[in-house]
Amino acid sequence: MKKDIKIMVGALALSFALVVGFALWQGGKGEGEVEILGKVVDGVVVSPESYEVGEVRMKDGIVTKIYEVKNTTENSIRLKKIATSCMCTQAKVKVGEKETRMFGMEGHGDKNPSVNLEIPADETAIVTVEFDPAAHGPQGVGPFDRIVWLTFSDPAGIKELKFNGTVIN
Repeated sequence: MKKDIKIMVGALALSFALVVGFALWQGGKGEGEVEILGKVVDGVVVSPESYEVGEVRMKDGIVTKIYEVKNTTENSIRLKKIATSCMCTQAKVKVGEKETRMFGMEGHGDKNPSVNLEIPADETAIVTVEFDPAAHGPQGVGPFDRIVWLTFSDPAGIKELKFNGTVIN
């Protein structure tokens, strides 16, 4: 009987240690957090820099905006990742005939997979962003600011695509 209690206490202690260890390991990883490598300043030009979408009615459905991301360098650049600041927003990128799937917010331990899309020198990628004003339900009424992060490896850094407005009933 004493042996069974010792085994049970040991198993509980090990379980507790594993839970605490996992919590500490995940501690710095907040919801929607994206690793910032630095801003891509030279060679990547976004047009428009941001959108003011104004008032958006929930019942009118998804709002779509298009951005152009131009590689003004003499070399190809590589898009590695796409992520958004909220679950209500998704984005995809098209270069020539190649197009990614829609990507959304990272969080709860999930990470978006690598994109690995090349944008040749002096070429323009088309970024399609979809915002769902009803995604947060009735409590989602009010002003919003959203961001799409494009993470590059060559040159390393992140370009932000921004938009804002106000959700109304």
